[in-house]
Amino acid sequence: MLAGNLRSMQNPRQIYRLRARASGREALAPAEPSGVYRDRETGEEMEPVTRVLPLAPSESSLLRTPENLRVCRRCDQLIGVDVSDCPYCGLRQPPLGPAA
Repeated sequence: MLAGNLRSMQNPRQIYRLRARASGREALAPAEPSGVYRDRETGEEMEPVTRVLPLAPSESSLLRTPENLRVCRRCDQLIGVDVSDCPYCGLRQPPLGPAA
């Protein structure tokens, strides 16, 4: 019974980073790779360029979950595990080792 409830709570929609080729403007939105998306302000067509963590289906609809974060060695801010440089202090992060 509990397993059935957990499955119904999963977020099936994948969030994508969309980019307009001409202007380079970007947006984050649920999308399908084959869909057509337009920038609200410029009207430019936007293309899905990458999936955003967490990957669907996920128990979270947040762009980041604790499992996908790590702490910067210098400023102690939470940053994504897929980020090479801390967006807060600029420190280059070491590569992650194999999962223990």
